[in-house]
Amino acid sequence: MKIVTILALATSALAASSCNPLKATECAADPALATSIKENFAKKSNYFPIVKSESQASYGKNGLTLSIKKRFDNPSFKSSFYIMFGKVEVVMQAAAGQGIVSSFYLQSDDLDEIDIEMLGGDDTQFQSNFFSKGNVETYDRGEFHTVSPNPLENFHTYTIDWSKDQLTWSLDGEVVRTLLPNNPQGYPQTPMYIMGGIWAGGDSSNEPGTIEWAGGPTTYGPTYSMHIKSLIVTDYSTGEQYSYSDQTGSWKSIVAENGEVNGRQKQADSDFKQLQVGNSVVEASESDVSESETSGASETSETSETSEPSSSSSSPSSSSSSTSDSSSSDSSSTDSESSSAIKKSSSGAISTNESSSSESSSSETSTVNSHSASITSSITSSITDSSTSHNSTAHSSGSTLRTSLAPQTSSAHDSSTANNAAMMGISPLVFLPLLLI
Repeated sequence: MKIVTILALATSALAASSCNPLKATECAADPALATSIKENFAKKSNYFPIVKSESQASYGKNGLTLSIKKRFDNPSFKSSFYIMFGKVEVVMQAAAGQGIVSSFYLQSDDLDEIDIEMLGGDDTQFQSNFFSKGNVETYDRGEFHTVSPNPLENFHTYTIDWSKDQLTWSLDGEVVRTLLPNNPQGYPQTPMYIMGGIWAGGDSSNEPGTIEWAGGPTTYGPTYSMHIKSLIVTDYSTGEQYSYSDQTGSWKSIVAENGEVNGRQKQADSDFKQLQVGNSVVEASESDVSESETSGASETSETSETSEPSSSSSSPSSSSSSTSDSSSSDSSSTDSESSSAIKKSSSGAISTNESSSSESSSSETSTVNSHSASITSSITSSITDSSTSHNSTAHSSGSTLRTSLAPQTSSAHDSSTANNAAMMGISPLVFLPLLLI
């Protein structure tokens, strides 16, 4: 059943994320997505459980809303799976407010990272960034890209397309930055989970450099909210889990159990296009999945509640436009939908279907639903507990200072972020990837 699969994914993710494979030899394997999904956040998602400040997360017409209502709030989510190369698209409206940071990023166990971040006091641009193996010797990887209309008042579509050949960031369908593997600052190339959240970079406990980068001190009292209307994720690889065969950190060292790295890129591209327009997707090789199996996948979903870049552009094409109107239209037809369901048949086949979030009347469904809620709560609690004990020095990437900031300010911030996280009551897993620079 899907609920068992989700529990297994989350349990594996916990073990994997607390161990750096480049420093230890017995790290658990990363649970693989190995398919394509779309989450509309009509309700809680087992693919993207909330791992911090869960009470400040809500679901509605704008999808997932993460809010800061008081000091130390830091609502964040983390995927229960990893992808090994793939495409990720988020329709998002950033939070407005001086010192408030809206973050969305991919990160691996060995600290490769791909970032999208927006500052609540900047209504004209977003920042792209990347890190390789947690290297923060320089602070010049970030680039800013013009966004119009105002990204703090309108939904826009941000896309990360990550392959062995190149990494691109896109805004509303237009590529704004390209990174090639041969750049001198390294290249992200190991299995990654997906994370996002909102935090107060302008909190007074942070270093002056962080507060300056975030746009100034945060004033508490108003509610600051970011919204994620939808999230599409396609994995370019196949298999049940991803592991490191050595400590080189190269994508060639990654082993896909019962699968292949880059084994489904063509299928993933096809899936992505279908999911963008609201269609369901089925693996091409699984067209013979029985009708009862497809129905079962849908029912299960209902019950589970679910280096400088070699070339780049600093702003999108003039034809780029806000997705606010189209997103609103899409929302009216998808607010009642849950995430695409994943179901493995007895032959190991995977099929995915968009499913309704309406409650089933069967007693079996009620039983599984209750079990799902219990598991979701357990998963969230476990991830948060694991996050708290995570090695704070391991996470050395995330938000970077504007390139004009003095290097010594960066160093001062880098050395004390762990203490700031502890003071704010925020776990290193959630907080440090966003703060350390």
